Amino acid sequence: MPRITTLLLLSALLALSGCSSLRFPGVYRIDIPQGNFVTEDMLSQLQPGMTPDQVRFALGAPTLIDPFTPNVWFYPMTYRPGKGDKVTQKIAVYFDGGSYSRYEGQVIDDFKAKTSGRDDRELEQKAERHKEDSE
Repeated sequence: MPRITTLLLLSALLALSGCSSLRFPGVYRIDIPQGNFVTEDMLSQLQPGMTPDQVRFALGAPTLIDPFTPNVWFYPMTYRPGKGDKVTQKIAVYFDGGSYSRYEGQVIDDFKAKTSGRDDRELEQKAERHKEDSE
């Protein structure tokens, strides 16, 4: 009897763990932003020779400073919309002799279009058409 109960419990847990990756229709899923989103405007403020405090003011606090390479700050960002594909960005800021020298990574082009769900874009287009019609 206990063996059957254990087997049923394990099979139920296994079945439930497999459901986490499925997307059931009609189920609301929230948007999950993680990390620091860095824009092109923020990066354009960076000038060689800036102090770490000035870089922190321009970009915000870094998500990760590796203790083995403290001269590199990392600004990773992952945005997982409830509807749509995951968007990631990785920016690394380098310091040389205690002052900013360069950055690596690319900013996400047209972030709003990539993170807005199809329904959000359709509502925005309807609102623009309604505004144009009322004028």
